Amino acid sequence: MYNIKSVSKLLEMPAVTIRAWERRYHVVVPTRSGSGHRLYSEQDIEDLRWLKVQTEEKGVNISQAVKMLEKTREQRKLLSESAPLGTVRAGESYESLRERLYGALTTFDSEQANQLLSLAFSMFHFEDVFHQLLAPLLHQIGDDWEAGAVTVAQEHFASHFIMQRFFQFFSVFGVNPGLPKVLAFCPSGEQHQIGLLLFTLFLRRQGVEVVYLGSNTPNEGLELLIERYRVDWICMSITDPELLPDLEGLIDRLRAKFPLLKFVLGGQGFQNLCEELRPLLLGGGIDDWNRWFQGLSKRQELT
Repeated sequence: MYNIKSVSKLLEMPAVTIRAWERRYHVVVPTRSGSGHRLYSEQDIEDLRWLKVQTEEKGVNISQAVKMLEKTREQRKLLSESAPLGTVRAGESYESLRERLYGALTTFDSEQANQLLSLAFSMFHFEDVFHQLLAPLLHQIGDDWEAGAVTVAQEHFASHFIMQRFFQFFSVFGVNPGLPKVLAFCPSGEQHQIGLLLFTLFLRRQGVEVVYLGSNTPNEGLELLIERYRVDWICMSITDPELLPDLEGLIDRLRAKFPLLKFVLGGQGFQNLCEELRPLLLGGGIDDWNRWFQGLSKRQELT
C-alpha cells in the first residue's frame, strides 16, 4: 500500500489532482490507515497512471477517460466471473489476450484491438503487458510475415499499432536530469528492435532520457547527434551476427572521437563479440538490467 505522497511521486501527479479525481469521479477508493491517511493499492496506481496517459498523451478529457476506465473494469469483472474459480492464471490470460489481439490486428480491427489492450492494462502491470503480451506478439507477427502467413499490409498495421503503445509510454515518465542521456538504436541492416524497445521502456521508467532512433539506423549523422544532444551512453542491439564486424568498427571510431562516451550492448548478434568489448554486453533479463542500473546510479552519485 502507498500513501498519497508516494503515489504523487510515482506518477508525477500533484496530490491535489489525485484528490480531485477521487472526489469528483470516484476513480479510486483508497483505504484508510489507522490515523486516517489514504492508502492506495497497486491497482489504484495503475488506474491513475492509465487515466494520466489518456488525458495527457491522447488528449481525452477526464470525464470520457473515466467512462473508458469503467468499461475496462466491467470487462475485467466479467472475465473473472466467467472463469471457474482457480482457472485464471496470468500465463493463460496473456495467451488468450495475445490470440485475440493477433486476430484483431490481422483483420485491421483497431477498435477491437484497442479494447483488448485497454483490458490488458486494466488487468496487469503495464511492464508485464509489454513483456508478456506486446513484445511476444510483435515477434510472432514478424515471424509469420517472414513465413508468408501474413501480408505486408497486415504486418505493417500490427507493428505500427504496437509501436505506438511503446512510444506513448516512453513519453509518460519524467526525466531525471542527474542521470546520463542515452542514444538507443539498431545499426544499419538490423530490423529487429523488440529487445531495444523493452530496454528503452525500462530506462524511461527509471527517469533516463532516451533519444530513440529505432531499427536500421545509418552511421551518417551519429557523431553530430552525439555532440548536439550531449549523449553520455550509446545503447545498441543486434540479432544478426553478420553485422558485428562493422559495428565493432563503429564503436572504435566513436570511442576515439568521444573518449568519455559509454556503451551498452545487447542481442543475440553479439555472441562472438571481441574480448575487448565483452564488458559492454548486458544480459536480456530484467534482473540484469536492474543490477546494471543500480551500478550506473552509484557511479553517478560518486561523480
